[in-house]
Amino acid sequence: MNSGESTRRLPFGLGGFVIAPRYIAPLAYGAIALAFAFDMVTPQALDAEVLYAIPIVLAAFSSSRKLTHRLVLVAILADELGAIFDAALVSFHWDVIGIENRFLSLTALATVAALTLALQGAAARIGTFSAIEVQRRRHAALSYAADHILAALGGAGLDAAIVEEAARVLEQSRVYWCPSGDDGACWLVEDGVSRQAARAEMPPELAAAAAHRARGAELVPVREPSGPELTTNGTVRSVLSIPIADKAHFMGILVASVADSPADPGLLLIAASFANLVVGALQQARLISDLAAQNRRLNEKQGVIQGLIDAIAHDLRTPLAALSVTLQQAADGAYGELPAEYAGVLRESKNSIDEITRLAETLLLVARLEGGARRDLRARVRLDAIVRELAFEFKAMATARGIGIVVTQASEEAVAQGARGDVRRAIANLLANAIAHTPSDGTVELSACKSGGAVEVTVADDGYGVAEAQREALFERFSHAAQSGSGAGLGLYIVRKVAEEMGGRVCYEPRRPRGSKFTLSFPAAA
Repeated sequence: MNSGESTRRLPFGLGGFVIAPRYIAPLAYGAIALAFAFDMVTPQALDAEVLYAIPIVLAAFSSSRKLTHRLVLVAILADELGAIFDAALVSFHWDVIGIENRFLSLTALATVAALTLALQGAAARIGTFSAIEVQRRRHAALSYAADHILAALGGAGLDAAIVEEAARVLEQSRVYWCPSGDDGACWLVEDGVSRQAARAEMPPELAAAAAHRARGAELVPVREPSGPELTTNGTVRSVLSIPIADKAHFMGILVASVADSPADPGLLLIAASFANLVVGALQQARLISDLAAQNRRLNEKQGVIQGLIDAIAHDLRTPLAALSVTLQQAADGAYGELPAEYAGVLRESKNSIDEITRLAETLLLVARLEGGARRDLRARVRLDAIVRELAFEFKAMATARGIGIVVTQASEEAVAQGARGDVRRAIANLLANAIAHTPSDGTVELSACKSGGAVEVTVADDGYGVAEAQREALFERFSHAAQSGSGAGLGLYIVRKVAEEMGGRVCYEPRRPRGSKFTLSFPAAA
């Protein structure tokens, strides 16, 4: 609080009679004029000049040190002029008692001025400390309000939280919150209790403020019907309006009746900060609502897509399987003897049908994994049995390419908990990928064992390996390095998704001097 601050801070009252701060300076100058007039009509021996100290005392009730200095200067000039005027009335005969009185009056003026300035300095320091404490308390309340309002996001209590925290942060006992879009209802907090209320219950001055969409927080004095702005205790009654709006939307307005000075910058600053907090909270609430609506629509679409997937799974796989069996029977001569070339064509066609069936099943599995539809994962799956089955099934394919398949370990303790079909598909993809990337005279090794609280299936080969540049995206969809026998680039991706669905993982490491090693790990079954 500097020395040039205006005298509009503290009311001055005596015996219940209240004087507004802005009237102190005119009263002080008027008191000097009256003291000077009384001094003119009294003799030198009468100590009337002591009255010049009264305006200085009045200055103590203002916060302006500049006013005090001016009053002291004017009082001294008036005192000296009075002395000269008294002496002139008696032909400039200076009375000894009069001179002593003038000296005592100047001493009293200096003493009162020093005390007044000291009082104003102390009041300024106290006011500064008080303002700092008020701001600290308000910012602490603002921090708590942020936690409370954010905790209410997505629930039905957001409006109640806004009005309750507005009363706490602004330190007002009665606050209204009028959301936009509902002209007939609002929220009211009164003495710490919030409730819904009708806008018709609002006092006229608050209703007028709620209807006026200001650009920022405003503190407007309220005039009584008779005209004055002061209440009986000398404080100014004002209406605080805080519009809650961003650049695109008007979200509502907070209004409160405030018994304070209309020039309280601290209250307006904290009101602006609280408005920004509420705007952010309402934006997040709107975003949450929009996301919830989008999730509902996505869930509905997902249900439709899942139904289509199930229909495709039935309507596509069933005829393909029937066609494959028919072609195999025809090639085997079930419908009569066929020329060797014709039987070969039928077998090739059957192989193509089987490849289409595997591709359809692969795409359906990817759709299920991406859609989040989970299988029943409570079944116990013996990995050693799956490893032996697949080694036998892929033996013919590997032999045709000049590749050997070896089961190095198949422990009966390697038991996982999950969907057997998915686990089998994942291991088959690893095995097919190893055979496809191993040259003739190579070897593919399979193992299944238990390691601590996990079970592991390892597929290792001495093939070409994976280039270092391709390893980062090895288990992603349509990765070139992830292509197995199907050539769709989904083999290793399916392995990763199956492992993750069962709470496991898959990893790759190069072998020395060449080759690859894939390890598929699952939690061990209880």
